[in-house]
Amino acid sequence: MNELVNSADSHVVEPLDLWVQRLPKHLRERAPRIEEVDGRWLFVVEGMPPRKMGGPSTETERDAREERKVATGFRPGGSDPDRRAEDLDEDGVWGEVLYPTIALFGFMIPDPELRWETARAYNDWLAETFAAASRRFAGAAMVPVQEVDSAVEEIERVARLGLRSVMLPMHAPSGALYNTDRYDPVWAAAQASGVPVSFHVGTGIDPVHERGPGGAVINYVEVGLGAQRTLAYLAASGVLERFPDLHVVMVECGAGWLSWLMERMDEAFEEHAGWVDPRLAEPPSFYVRRQGHVTFGNDGAGVVNRGFTGVEPLLWASDYPHPEGTWPHTQATLERIFAGVDDHERRRITFDTTAGLYGLELPARATG
Repeated sequence: MNELVNSADSHVVEPLDLWVQRLPKHLRERAPRIEEVDGRWLFVVEGMPPRKMGGPSTETERDAREERKVATGFRPGGSDPDRRAEDLDEDGVWGEVLYPTIALFGFMIPDPELRWETARAYNDWLAETFAAASRRFAGAAMVPVQEVDSAVEEIERVARLGLRSVMLPMHAPSGALYNTDRYDPVWAAAQASGVPVSFHVGTGIDPVHERGPGGAVINYVEVGLGAQRTLAYLAASGVLERFPDLHVVMVECGAGWLSWLMERMDEAFEEHAGWVDPRLAEPPSFYVRRQGHVTFGNDGAGVVNRGFTGVEPLLWASDYPHPEGTWPHTQATLERIFAGVDDHERRRITFDTTAGLYGLELPARATG
């Protein structure tokens, strides 16, 4: 079955000189940027340890990197919408929700002015480069939340630019968690603008927790736990009940854990009712089924548990062009994880729900 699908989580690859070029002049010396240290390229973001970006070994390679100003190790389609469309067509993918690669770390910039100018520069570039190129690309704007009034203004601004989702940090700022009412203006603005609110794993904190034995595997497990926590905060605290048209998406976290979380929250809600505050009109799982979503790529555990979670929370994603994604083997991956699944349910998970959330419908000429 080779039916076109939508990816609810893909990535752009930002030019490495994006912020040096676009930030106000007085901030450019502090802009996120690439630097060469001891023959290695490092990407420097204020407030975070430098990120290794590989390194040229010869002058020729240095010159090539300087000319391209792009991150190595990714497909050209990461930054070129035309090349990207060719790769999507080859892989049977129609539309994509686009997240950053480098800018994922921008939420942690300590200085408010630099943090906001970094976010706005990325959002402008995303709108100009991808949103303006094709309706196939649903850009997710980067929106810090430390300054709530500024977050509301940016949600309204990026909606006017044509971006179709907003991305908040998975981990809320310390002392201002997502179960407080301080963010109600943010939820209200997203609901009014009709844009889903996304939370990508590894954002808001340094995703590297363990550097000892097993660190790579441990960190990969740890990075997904924030999604469980955030979804529980939004459902159990009443955020989703208060804002019934708000949709929230936990991104790149897999889906196998979702049934456990829903069951666990309901157990506490019912068996420990005397301590539950607020007392929601429905169990927490009701709001997750109605308004919550998780993205998954290679893993099929969430599909197996769809009888409990329902299919609406499940959004398939390719993670293109990242190496752990499904490109160029998307069709084989889909056949594996959807083996034995009803075609109607498969279509909802791989196309329809994402299309409805982000406006990724096929053009009329492709539906006949």
